[in-house]
Amino acid sequence: MITDQIDTATIPGLRRHVETGAAVGPGRPWRAGGRRHGQADGSTAREPEPFGPAPAPGLVPCAISVREHEQLNDHELPIWRPAFPGPELVGAAADLIPHIRDDGGRDTVTREGPRWQIVVSPGVIRVQTRDVARAERTRERAAEARRREIDMRVTWTANGEAAPEPLPTRGTIFAWSPKSRARMVARLSDLDYNRLYGQYRICSDCGTDYADHRFTCPGCRSPRFVAVDRSGRLPAMITLTYPGDWLTVAPTAESAKRHFWALCKRYERAWGEPLIGPWKQEFQRRGAPHLHLSTTPPMGFTSINDPHTGQPRMVDFRQWLSITWADIVAHPDAEQRRRHLAAGTGVDYAEGIKLTDPRRMAIYFAKYGAAGAKEYQHRVPREWLTTSLVCDDCGCEFDEDRDECPECGSIDAQVLDTVGAGRFWGYRGLRPALAVRDLTPDVGIAAGRVMRRWYRSKQLTKKVRRVRVEQDTGRARYRSTTVRKQLFVHGRGFATVNDGPAFASQLARYLSSSHQIGAKAPVLAPTSAPASTMDMCQNLAELREQRYALP
Repeated sequence: MITDQIDTATIPGLRRHVETGAAVGPGRPWRAGGRRHGQADGSTAREPEPFGPAPAPGLVPCAISVREHEQLNDHELPIWRPAFPGPELVGAAADLIPHIRDDGGRDTVTREGPRWQIVVSPGVIRVQTRDVARAERTRERAAEARRREIDMRVTWTANGEAAPEPLPTRGTIFAWSPKSRARMVARLSDLDYNRLYGQYRICSDCGTDYADHRFTCPGCRSPRFVAVDRSGRLPAMITLTYPGDWLTVAPTAESAKRHFWALCKRYERAWGEPLIGPWKQEFQRRGAPHLHLSTTPPMGFTSINDPHTGQPRMVDFRQWLSITWADIVAHPDAEQRRRHLAAGTGVDYAEGIKLTDPRRMAIYFAKYGAAGAKEYQHRVPREWLTTSLVCDDCGCEFDEDRDECPECGSIDAQVLDTVGAGRFWGYRGLRPALAVRDLTPDVGIAAGRVMRRWYRSKQLTKKVRRVRVEQDTGRARYRSTTVRKQLFVHGRGFATVNDGPAFASQLARYLSSSHQIGAKAPVLAPTSAPASTMDMCQNLAELREQRYALP
């Protein structure tokens, strides 16, 4: 068991659970009256009806008596029970959904217009429409713009002049937008966490990682590999903070990001493995940034120089993190550095074991997604925003303290924020596991309708502010009201679930029974080149009938 490899005395928040015999973490299927597997905290979902005949009526022991007579040893208590589906399970569940199978040949006709698709991932079910032909034209325009930019830079360089910098493609980030929050929830639910919590192999020749059940590398077909096993570790939530005088060591967002990248490099040199896991940046009330990272820390020891004596000594991960992070930040004041060394990092195993599936992982990082008491953690401090003025006449950029342009003397200028906080979230060493399947319009519309009804049955609500204007005085008043949350309003969208493959298999069973679609879907056969416009229209009509025909 996992608990045989862990010293519970060194993990805060776990020893009391093991000593009292209580279950740890969300989801306790062995306990009477507990949640079933796959149900999130606070969920109001009802228990599904069991298959087969109902049990005979009789006396049923209550939950209290069952718990009193349970005799479980410490080594039998599962501290952490992860349930992260792998890519193979995601692909197998997506194949159960009635879909269109293209032959993928070079003669395949790419039709115009949106195409219904369903995307299955470890924690997300997504129904969407995508215009493949339009996306291809967009990629061609982007490639052509890139070639023109290179030609322009070559021309400037040949004339002995410096090429001008291209205009930024995105504005200054000064807050965490709702769209970025939704993208974070969807992406963190799409990731394959088997590399963080499971077993895999790394090719010794090309460095590609692949599943442990494969005998050769899928990239170079090499049989040589290095086996990696992270299944015996406990997850933890790592917190990195800055000292009280944080502006001295982190004056800009780039400096804070450099500190984090330096920590990742030192971790790889010290422990012999890359630092893997999702991370998120937040801000304290005083404006100082701090980072949260979910990973599986190593359980061994490593050597590091003691900050007081300068002599090497063996330390565990918690001590190594404190010494290394204080050395990377390197505050010039001795007292500030001493305090930062004592309370600059945190390793919380009690929070890490709560993340047992992709949905819980995404929701934990977005727990302050709605406006609330801790919304200040997503506002960029003013010290990180560099404000300047741009002249409307000559385009010269000058400092905001000046009253007129230093080049032409014009007083007309626009305010420009040139420096922001950068990315609020990200992930290291993980890849999304997506299974995309093309659908017919009937199946796509039915799938979106089922997802909308399923989400509506959860009866989730949210509080919003409404404005009411008095007709006589024109005064606006704001009131708070409760409305029902809505998804898949137009039959498209995504929903996070605890087990994506299990949900996709249930959806496939409904779609197959309601539309009477078998396991075999229509295959698009390649068509020959038409001789005239009339032949082209006839071939397209036949192709459309063959694509949308339901047996």
